[in-house]
Amino acid sequence: MQSHGGQVRRTGEFRHGCDDYAETSAPDRYTRRSLLRGAVLSPNADPWVRPPIRERMVISGRVVDVSPHVLILQAVTGEQRLTLTPETKAWRGTAVQPAALHQEDRVILRTRRHPQAVERIWAQIGRVTGTIVESRGRELIVDEGPARGRQIVLIDVGSLRQIQVRFPRIAPGYLIDVIGVRRPGYLLALTPATAQPPYRADHPPVPPLVNGHVPEQVSGTAVWHEPGSEPPDLRGVAYPALDPETGCEQPDADRPADPHDAGPGCVRLPYLSVGSAVQIRNECCDVAAVLPVTSCGAPSRLFCDRCVECGTSPRGRLADLTMTAFTELGGNLEDGCFNATLSLPG
Repeated sequence: MQSHGGQVRRTGEFRHGCDDYAETSAPDRYTRRSLLRGAVLSPNADPWVRPPIRERMVISGRVVDVSPHVLILQAVTGEQRLTLTPETKAWRGTAVQPAALHQEDRVILRTRRHPQAVERIWAQIGRVTGTIVESRGRELIVDEGPARGRQIVLIDVGSLRQIQVRFPRIAPGYLIDVIGVRRPGYLLALTPATAQPPYRADHPPVPPLVNGHVPEQVSGTAVWHEPGSEPPDLRGVAYPALDPETGCEQPDADRPADPHDAGPGCVRLPYLSVGSAVQIRNECCDVAAVLPVTSCGAPSRLFCDRCVECGTSPRGRLADLTMTAFTELGGNLEDGCFNATLSLPG
Protein backbone atom coordinates (compact mmCIF):
# COMPACT_ATOMS: atom_id res chain seq x y z
CA MET A 1 0.00 0.00 0.00
CA GLN A 2 1.04 3.59 -0.60
CA SER A 3 -0.63 6.52 1.10
CA HIS A 4 -0.89 9.96 -0.47
CA GLY A 5 -2.64 12.75 1.40
CA GLY A 6 -5.16 10.54 3.16
CA GLN A 7 -5.49 8.19 0.19
CA VAL A 8 -4.47 4.56 0.09
CA ARG A 9 -2.90 3.06 -3.00
CA ARG A 10 -2.34 -0.66 -3.02
CA THR A 11 0.31 -2.91 -4.40
CA GLY A 12 0.27 -6.68 -4.70
CA GLU A 13 -1.39 -9.36 -6.75
CA PHE A 14 -4.55 -10.07 -4.75
CA ARG A 15 -6.84 -7.34 -6.00
CA HIS A 16 -8.94 -6.12 -8.95
CA GLY A 17 -12.26 -7.32 -7.53
CA CYS A 18 -14.28 -5.66 -10.27
CA ASP A 19 -12.62 -7.89 -12.86
CA ASP A 20 -14.79 -10.61 -11.35
CA TYR A 21 -17.88 -8.57 -12.18
CA ALA A 22 -17.21 -7.84 -15.82
CA GLU A 23 -20.19 -9.93 -16.87
CA THR A 24 -22.56 -9.09 -14.03
CA SER A 25 -26.02 -8.03 -15.16
CA ALA A 26 -27.43 -4.56 -14.51
CA PRO A 27 -28.41 -3.65 -10.91
CA ASP A 28 -31.80 -4.88 -9.80
CA ARG A 29 -34.82 -2.70 -9.29
CA TYR A 30 -35.26 -1.00 -5.96
CA THR A 31 -37.10 -2.84 -3.20
CA ARG A 32 -39.80 -1.04 -1.30
CA ARG A 33 -38.70 0.53 1.97
CA SER A 34 -41.60 -0.95 3.90
CA LEU A 35 -40.55 -4.48 2.96
CA LEU A 36 -36.99 -3.86 4.05
CA ARG A 37 -38.12 -2.34 7.33
CA GLY A 38 -40.31 -5.34 8.00
CA ALA A 39 -37.47 -7.70 7.20
CA VAL A 40 -35.17 -5.96 9.69
CA LEU A 41 -37.68 -5.61 12.50
CA SER A 42 -39.26 -9.05 12.22
CA PRO A 43 -37.21 -11.62 14.19
CA ASN A 44 -38.27 -14.41 11.84
CA ALA A 45 -37.53 -12.62 8.58
CA ASP A 46 -34.44 -12.42 6.46
CA PRO A 47 -33.05 -8.88 6.99
CA TRP A 48 -32.10 -8.73 3.31
CA VAL A 49 -34.84 -8.59 0.70
CA ARG A 50 -33.15 -10.59 -2.02
CA PRO A 51 -33.14 -9.42 -5.65
CA PRO A 52 -33.46 -11.87 -8.52
CA ILE A 53 -30.60 -14.37 -8.82
CA ARG A 54 -27.31 -12.71 -9.71
CA GLU A 55 -24.36 -14.12 -11.54
CA ARG A 56 -22.41 -14.38 -8.29
CA MET A 57 -23.19 -15.10 -4.65
CA VAL A 58 -21.39 -14.88 -1.31
CA ILE A 59 -21.16 -17.70 1.25
CA SER A 60 -19.63 -17.68 4.73
CA GLY A 61 -18.82 -20.54 7.08
CA ARG A 62 -16.02 -22.70 8.44
CA VAL A 63 -13.68 -24.97 6.53
CA VAL A 64 -14.39 -28.66 7.04
CA ASP A 65 -11.88 -29.92 4.49
CA VAL A 66 -10.02 -28.62 1.47
CA SER A 67 -8.13 -30.12 -1.45
CA PRO A 68 -6.73 -28.55 -4.62
CA HIS A 69 -10.10 -29.05 -6.32
CA VAL A 70 -12.84 -29.07 -3.65
CA LEU A 71 -13.65 -26.97 -0.59
CA ILE A 72 -16.07 -28.45 1.95
CA LEU A 73 -17.65 -25.68 3.98
CA GLN A 74 -19.97 -25.74 6.99
CA ALA A 75 -22.26 -22.83 6.18
CA VAL A 76 -25.37 -21.51 7.90
CA THR A 77 -27.51 -23.56 5.52
CA GLY A 78 -25.51 -26.75 6.06
CA GLU A 79 -22.48 -28.44 4.58
CA GLN A 80 -21.54 -27.39 1.05
CA ARG A 81 -19.06 -28.81 -1.46
CA LEU A 82 -17.62 -26.08 -3.65
CA THR A 83 -15.49 -26.39 -6.77
CA LEU A 84 -12.03 -24.81 -6.82
CA THR A 85 -10.29 -24.00 -10.11
CA PRO A 86 -6.78 -22.85 -11.02
CA GLU A 87 -8.23 -19.32 -11.17
CA THR A 88 -9.54 -19.41 -7.58
CA LYS A 89 -7.74 -16.83 -5.43
CA ALA A 90 -7.37 -17.13 -1.65
CA TRP A 91 -6.20 -14.80 1.13
CA ARG A 92 -5.01 -15.78 4.60
CA GLY A 93 -2.91 -12.87 5.72
CA THR A 94 -1.50 -12.74 2.21
CA ALA A 95 -2.26 -14.40 -1.12
CA VAL A 96 -2.11 -18.20 -0.70
CA GLN A 97 -3.15 -21.30 -2.58
CA PRO A 98 -6.68 -22.41 -1.62
CA ALA A 99 -5.33 -25.78 -0.49
CA ALA A 100 -3.29 -23.94 2.17
CA LEU A 101 -6.42 -23.05 4.14
CA HIS A 102 -6.81 -24.67 7.55
CA GLN A 103 -9.62 -26.76 8.94
CA GLU A 104 -11.96 -24.63 11.08
CA ASP A 105 -10.83 -21.43 9.36
CA ARG A 106 -13.64 -18.88 9.27
CA VAL A 107 -14.03 -17.95 5.61
CA ILE A 108 -16.14 -15.81 3.35
CA LEU A 109 -16.08 -16.51 -0.36
CA ARG A 110 -17.54 -15.30 -3.63
CA THR A 111 -18.72 -17.89 -6.14
CA ARG A 112 -19.79 -17.92 -9.75
CA ARG A 113 -23.18 -19.51 -10.41
CA HIS A 114 -22.78 -20.72 -14.00
CA PRO A 115 -20.68 -22.76 -13.94
CA GLN A 116 -20.58 -22.86 -10.14
CA ALA A 117 -17.03 -22.32 -8.93
CA VAL A 118 -15.29 -20.33 -6.23
CA GLU A 119 -13.62 -17.13 -7.43
CA ARG A 120 -12.23 -15.69 -4.20
CA ILE A 121 -11.78 -16.84 -0.61
CA TRP A 122 -10.88 -14.82 2.47
CA ALA A 123 -9.87 -16.84 5.55
CA GLN A 124 -9.70 -15.48 9.11
CA ILE A 125 -9.77 -11.90 7.85
CA GLY A 126 -10.60 -9.21 10.39
CA ARG A 127 -10.61 -5.48 10.85
CA VAL A 128 -10.49 -3.06 13.77
CA THR A 129 -11.49 0.59 13.31
CA GLY A 130 -11.71 3.10 16.12
CA THR A 131 -9.92 5.10 18.80
CA ILE A 132 -6.79 3.88 20.57
CA VAL A 133 -7.44 3.88 24.33
CA GLU A 134 -4.33 1.98 25.46
CA SER A 135 -0.95 1.38 23.82
CA ARG A 136 1.77 -0.97 25.09
CA GLY A 137 4.35 -1.44 22.39
CA ARG A 138 2.76 -3.50 19.62
CA GLU A 139 -0.36 -4.25 21.67
CA LEU A 140 -3.29 -1.85 21.49
CA ILE A 141 -6.77 -1.62 22.93
CA VAL A 142 -9.09 0.08 20.46
CA ASP A 143 -12.57 1.45 21.20
CA GLU A 144 -14.82 0.79 18.20
CA GLY A 145 -17.71 2.72 19.77
CA PRO A 146 -20.62 1.76 22.03
CA ALA A 147 -22.13 -0.58 19.44
CA ARG A 148 -19.03 -2.80 19.16
CA GLY A 149 -16.98 -2.22 22.28
CA ARG A 150 -13.24 -2.59 22.66
CA GLN A 151 -10.87 -4.80 20.71
CA ILE A 152 -7.34 -6.05 21.31
CA VAL A 153 -4.94 -5.49 18.42
CA LEU A 154 -1.44 -6.95 18.17
CA ILE A 155 0.64 -5.48 15.36
CA ASP A 156 2.63 -8.12 13.52
CA VAL A 157 6.39 -7.65 13.92
CA GLY A 158 6.98 -7.76 10.17
CA SER A 159 4.19 -5.23 9.55
CA LEU A 160 5.09 -2.75 12.28
CA ARG A 161 7.10 -0.38 10.10
CA GLN A 162 4.50 -0.35 7.32
CA ILE A 163 1.70 0.40 9.78
CA GLN A 164 3.74 3.09 11.56
CA VAL A 165 4.31 4.85 8.24
CA ARG A 166 0.53 5.11 7.77
CA PHE A 167 -0.27 5.55 11.47
CA PRO A 168 2.63 7.51 13.00
CA ARG A 169 0.68 8.32 16.19
CA ILE A 170 -0.01 4.95 17.77
CA ALA A 171 -1.08 6.55 21.02
CA PRO A 172 -4.25 6.95 23.08
CA GLY A 173 -6.74 9.37 21.60
CA TYR A 174 -5.76 8.83 17.95
CA LEU A 175 -7.60 6.85 15.30
CA ILE A 176 -6.53 3.55 13.78
CA ASP A 177 -7.94 1.29 11.05
CA VAL A 178 -6.11 -1.97 10.35
CA ILE A 179 -6.80 -5.27 8.58
CA GLY A 180 -5.30 -8.59 9.56
CA VAL A 181 -5.84 -12.16 10.65
CA ARG A 182 -8.25 -13.07 13.44
CA ARG A 183 -6.68 -15.01 16.31
CA PRO A 184 -8.46 -16.14 19.49
CA GLY A 185 -9.22 -12.96 21.41
CA TYR A 186 -7.37 -10.47 19.21
CA LEU A 187 -6.59 -9.22 15.71
CA LEU A 188 -3.07 -9.71 14.35
CA ALA A 189 -2.74 -6.48 12.34
CA LEU A 190 -0.95 -6.89 9.03
CA THR A 191 -1.80 -3.86 6.92
CA PRO A 192 -3.25 -0.35 7.32
CA ALA A 193 -6.71 0.11 5.83
CA THR A 194 -6.15 3.84 5.28
CA ALA A 195 -3.87 6.68 6.38
CA GLN A 196 -4.21 8.07 9.89
CA PRO A 197 -6.08 11.37 10.23
CA PRO A 198 -3.81 14.08 11.68
CA TYR A 199 -6.33 15.01 14.40
CA ARG A 200 -7.34 13.31 17.63
CA ALA A 201 -10.61 11.41 17.70
CA ASP A 202 -12.20 13.94 20.05
CA HIS A 203 -11.18 16.89 17.85
CA PRO A 204 -12.30 16.06 14.30
CA PRO A 205 -12.41 18.87 11.73
CA VAL A 206 -15.56 20.98 11.57
CA PRO A 207 -17.37 20.27 8.29
CA PRO A 208 -18.09 23.25 6.02
CA LEU A 209 -21.56 24.77 6.29
CA VAL A 210 -23.78 23.90 3.33
CA ASN A 211 -27.11 25.53 2.58
CA GLY A 212 -30.10 23.74 1.10
CA HIS A 213 -31.29 20.17 1.15
CA VAL A 214 -29.13 17.08 1.38
CA PRO A 215 -28.45 15.96 -2.22
CA GLU A 216 -30.28 12.89 -3.49
CA GLN A 217 -26.97 11.13 -4.18
CA VAL A 218 -23.80 11.40 -2.12
CA SER A 219 -20.42 10.09 -3.23
CA GLY A 220 -17.58 8.92 -1.03
CA THR A 221 -16.20 5.70 0.42
CA ALA A 222 -17.78 2.41 1.49
CA VAL A 223 -15.90 0.27 4.02
CA TRP A 224 -16.71 -2.96 5.92
CA HIS A 225 -16.82 -4.33 9.43
CA GLU A 226 -16.77 -7.75 11.07
CA PRO A 227 -20.06 -9.36 12.13
CA GLY A 228 -19.52 -9.23 15.89
CA SER A 229 -22.94 -10.09 17.33
CA GLU A 230 -24.58 -9.90 13.89
CA PRO A 231 -25.33 -13.02 11.81
CA PRO A 232 -22.26 -13.80 9.67
CA ASP A 233 -24.30 -13.74 6.45
CA LEU A 234 -26.14 -10.48 7.21
CA ARG A 235 -26.47 -8.05 4.31
CA GLY A 236 -26.76 -4.58 5.74
CA VAL A 237 -25.25 -1.19 6.51
CA ALA A 238 -23.89 0.34 9.70
CA TYR A 239 -25.02 3.86 8.88
CA PRO A 240 -22.96 6.88 10.03
CA ALA A 241 -25.94 9.23 10.56
CA LEU A 242 -28.61 7.45 12.58
CA ASP A 243 -31.27 9.71 14.04
CA PRO A 244 -29.95 11.08 17.37
CA GLU A 245 -33.14 9.90 19.05
CA THR A 246 -32.02 6.30 18.57
CA GLY A 247 -29.32 6.86 21.20
CA CYS A 248 -26.89 4.65 19.31
CA GLU A 249 -23.92 6.71 20.45
CA GLN A 250 -24.73 6.95 24.13
CA PRO A 251 -21.74 5.76 26.22
CA ASP A 252 -22.01 2.78 28.55
CA ALA A 253 -22.02 3.42 32.27
CA ASP A 254 -18.42 2.19 32.61
CA ARG A 255 -17.12 4.11 29.59
CA PRO A 256 -16.19 7.80 29.50
CA ALA A 257 -17.87 10.17 27.05
CA ASP A 258 -17.76 8.63 23.60
CA PRO A 259 -15.64 10.58 21.07
CA HIS A 260 -17.87 9.34 18.25
CA ASP A 261 -20.44 12.03 19.03
CA ALA A 262 -17.92 14.79 18.35
CA GLY A 263 -19.60 16.06 15.20
CA PRO A 264 -21.48 15.29 11.99
CA GLY A 265 -18.41 14.23 10.04
CA CYS A 266 -17.22 15.45 6.66
CA VAL A 267 -20.07 13.90 4.61
CA ARG A 268 -23.51 15.47 4.67
CA LEU A 269 -25.96 12.58 5.09
CA PRO A 270 -29.68 12.48 5.92
CA TYR A 271 -30.67 11.15 9.32
CA LEU A 272 -32.15 7.64 9.10
CA SER A 273 -33.30 4.95 11.51
CA VAL A 274 -32.65 1.22 11.73
CA GLY A 275 -34.81 -0.47 9.10
CA SER A 276 -34.49 2.34 6.56
CA ALA A 277 -33.32 1.42 3.07
CA VAL A 278 -30.36 2.87 1.19
CA GLN A 279 -28.94 2.09 -2.22
CA ILE A 280 -25.18 1.58 -2.31
CA ARG A 281 -23.43 1.53 -5.67
CA ASN A 282 -19.89 0.30 -6.16
CA GLU A 283 -18.69 2.81 -8.74
CA CYS A 284 -15.72 0.64 -9.65
CA CYS A 285 -17.93 -2.27 -10.76
CA ASP A 286 -21.18 -0.44 -11.53
CA VAL A 287 -22.96 -2.88 -9.19
CA ALA A 288 -25.67 -1.65 -6.82
CA ALA A 289 -28.02 -3.04 -4.20
CA VAL A 290 -30.68 -1.75 -1.84
CA LEU A 291 -29.65 -2.61 1.71
CA PRO A 292 -31.29 -2.16 5.09
CA VAL A 293 -29.72 -0.02 7.80
CA THR A 294 -28.96 -2.62 10.44
CA SER A 295 -26.75 -0.85 12.98
CA CYS A 296 -24.97 2.32 14.08
CA GLY A 297 -21.87 3.32 12.11
CA ALA A 298 -20.89 6.42 14.08
CA PRO A 299 -17.10 5.71 14.01
CA SER A 300 -17.12 6.19 10.23
CA ARG A 301 -17.87 9.88 10.74
CA LEU A 302 -14.42 10.40 12.21
CA PHE A 303 -12.60 9.42 9.01
CA CYS A 304 -12.37 12.00 6.23
CA ASP A 305 -10.29 9.78 3.96
CA ARG A 306 -10.64 8.91 0.29
CA CYS A 307 -10.79 5.60 -1.56
CA VAL A 308 -8.73 5.26 -4.73
CA GLU A 309 -9.88 1.86 -5.98
CA CYS A 310 -11.02 3.49 -9.24
CA GLY A 311 -10.12 7.14 -9.40
CA THR A 312 -10.24 9.27 -6.26
CA SER A 313 -13.45 9.43 -4.26
CA PRO A 314 -14.66 12.52 -2.41
CA ARG A 315 -13.66 12.62 1.25
CA GLY A 316 -15.69 10.75 3.83
CA ARG A 317 -17.23 7.37 4.59
CA LEU A 318 -20.82 6.88 3.47
CA ALA A 319 -21.46 3.37 4.71
CA ASP A 320 -19.85 0.69 6.84
CA LEU A 321 -21.10 -2.50 5.18
CA THR A 322 -21.34 -5.99 6.56
CA MET A 323 -18.73 -8.31 5.08
CA THR A 324 -21.32 -10.15 2.99
CA ALA A 325 -22.77 -6.95 1.54
CA PHE A 326 -19.32 -5.50 0.78
CA THR A 327 -18.18 -8.69 -0.96
CA GLU A 328 -21.43 -9.14 -2.86
CA LEU A 329 -21.10 -5.62 -4.24
CA GLY A 330 -17.72 -6.54 -5.73
CA GLY A 331 -15.43 -5.30 -2.96
CA ASN A 332 -12.31 -7.20 -1.96
CA LEU A 333 -12.00 -7.31 1.81
CA GLU A 334 -8.22 -6.91 1.91
CA ASP A 335 -8.57 -3.63 -0.02
CA GLY A 336 -10.69 -2.13 2.76
CA CYS A 337 -12.89 0.14 0.63
CA PHE A 338 -14.45 0.93 -2.72
CA ASN A 339 -15.59 4.18 -4.32
CA ALA A 340 -19.31 4.43 -3.64
CA THR A 341 -22.48 6.42 -4.17
CA LEU A 342 -25.33 6.40 -1.65
CA SER A 343 -28.92 7.31 -2.47
CA LEU A 344 -32.38 6.73 -1.02
CA PRO A 345 -34.75 4.47 -2.98
CA GLY A 346 -37.73 6.26 -4.51
